[in-house]
Amino acid sequence: MEQIEINLDVRQGDSLLATLFCLVIDTVMRKMDFRGNISSRSKQICAYADDILIIARTKQALNKTFNKMTDEVEKLGLKININKR
Repeated sequence: MEQIEINLDVRQGDSLLATLFCLVIDTVMRKMDFRGNISSRSKQICAYADDILIIARTKQALNKTFNKMTDEVEKLGLKININKR
């Protein structure tokens, strides 16, 4: 498939921005592995708007989930800001 370069931005606060962001984050979440129920999963994600919290039973599971999420969002042209407060 031929790649198309887009040189236009969406203004901050534009209602289209929230819709586009939700579509992108939904795509990322669907690629993450969250099989099982809450008592058997080794990791969970809580998300609200652009805030995402990863909860894991082990540091290894947390790192693996974070790295996979980072890879998936970067494929879609986004970056994770771990310093956001």
